[in-house]
Amino acid sequence: MQRNITFSETIFTPLIPERVFKVADECLLEVRLVETRKELSSWIYEYEVSGEYGKIEKFLVRIHHIEILY
Repeated sequence: MQRNITFSETIFTPLIPERVFKVADECLLEVRLVETRKELSSWIYEYEVSGEYGKIEKFLVRIHHIEILY
């Protein structure tokens, strides 16, 4: 019997929730918006990401690439 271990990771990003939720769906992860803050002239969003470790790593790489283009 195979057990999937669920990990949790907190990330901070300027990406809007719709984009983050879309990427999380594609990576088969659960995402929860924890907090929204305004710093200087932009918004910073805090998310809690839950799922398998490898999927979270893939998610973080994709979010980083989107941030670079943002």
